[in-house]
Amino acid sequence: MDFSKDLSVIVLAAGKGKRMKSEIPKVLHRISGQPLLHYVLSTAVGLDPKNIFVITGQKKGSVSDYIKNNYPGIRNVPQPEQLGTAHAVSMVKKYKKDFGKNILILSGDTPLINIKTLKKLVEYRMNSRSSASLITAIIPDPEGYGRIIKDRGKNIIKIVEETDTSPEEKKINEVNSSIYCFDKESLFENIEIIKDQNKQKEYYLTDIIETLVKKGKKVSPLKIPDYQEIMGINNRFQLSVIEKIMQKKKGISH
Repeated sequence: MDFSKDLSVIVLAAGKGKRMKSEIPKVLHRISGQPLLHYVLSTAVGLDPKNIFVITGQKKGSVSDYIKNNYPGIRNVPQPEQLGTAHAVSMVKKYKKDFGKNILILSGDTPLINIKTLKKLVEYRMNSRSSASLITAIIPDPEGYGRIIKDRGKNIIKIVEETDTSPEEKKINEVNSSIYCFDKESLFENIEIIKDQNKQKEYYLTDIIETLVKKGKKVSPLKIPDYQEIMGINNRFQLSVIEKIMQKKKGISH
């Protein structure tokens, strides 16, 4: 299935990464000599989409300079205030007419995601005629990840961020990857109605899932077998863990 010309990609790369304890933006920390952002952007480029937008923390800065110097065809969209992932995505609404009908949203700190998995996600949304599809995985230690909440029929109801989980929800080990594919209209119609009713007082992209479900729209989680693909990086220890995994995968492929 060739969906590339009807696909747009948004990469979220505005996070400061305070837990990295560094002045360097999180997505510019290096693994095997390349910034985290390199791996995500090169994978996005490999999809041959209509266009790619990267949400960065400021108009002028090291991340936007990296994009300009290494990926000149990609649009840098600044998010002046970091008010959450939904707020970050809303920064691109002025480019709405330029988007394809499939919008893939990636995190700038998940360098292990496989291009085949992303293609499968987009095809899954299209074939299931869902308003949104998202990647989930069962992870041994779910701490730090949003939990996938389902009803008795195994249908997704909502995603609860780690900071807002109840003791019972903390036990759930099916987690959100923060990788989504949205139908264009479903995304832009609902991004503006997200509220900041959570402990962080941020606008969460995850809340769109609950909004769509409540409206009776179809949301399809795609559970993948290899949870390592969706591992994100929030601190230097996780950076070192993912570097080891990447080196091992390279060793296997050679």
